[in-house]
Amino acid sequence: MHTLLNDSYLSKKDKSLLLVGLFAARREEQAMLHFTEMAVEAGNTVNEIAELISAAIISRGIPTWLSGIEAITRAIELTGKTETTKEPQNISAFLTQEECVSYYQSEFEQLPKWISYLIDFAPDALLKYSNLRTTSLRDGAVSRFLKELLLYAINICDHYPKGIDIHKANAIQMGATDDVLQDLRTICIYAVGVQAVLKY
Repeated sequence: MHTLLNDSYLSKKDKSLLLVGLFAARREEQAMLHFTEMAVEAGNTVNEIAELISAAIISRGIPTWLSGIEAITRAIELTGKTETTKEPQNISAFLTQEECVSYYQSEFEQLPKWISYLIDFAPDALLKYSNLRTTSLRDGAVSRFLKELLLYAINICDHYPKGIDIHKANAIQMGATDDVLQDLRTICIYAVGVQAVLKY
């Protein structure tokens, strides 16, 4: 297992952090805690662990966070640090449906059906989800690039083609090479076995 975490196209630091987020999203707490120890050893901070886990909420909901708080607690125990994120004073937020639509039009080549249905049937949820999404995915202690890689990995492990396509495209747009994506697929094999990549 230790060779998985060697520096390659992704660093040991990034790989161990991604595995913490992946197992939090899968609610596999024993594996999550194991990789939390490796992530801290590789130089990840409590803030980085917490922020990456929170990014997975948009994909797999609040249970990700409920599992993830155990990783955050373990990281605090290991580092003895309880630094918290100081948010900027002015956080931009969508105020209208039109702003949300404009955002998704800039994110995707065409407006996804799931967004169209939110507009038609759950416009209030559209506004709240859009603000959660942009907040979770922005660059912070962890780059949006790494967050997109995590979301790509989560969807590979869950065999969800729509999610795979969205987050693979985003990661590539942010500079992910074939080698980086292969590194990520290898992580998925360690997480759930070879079935993770047979189709993708």
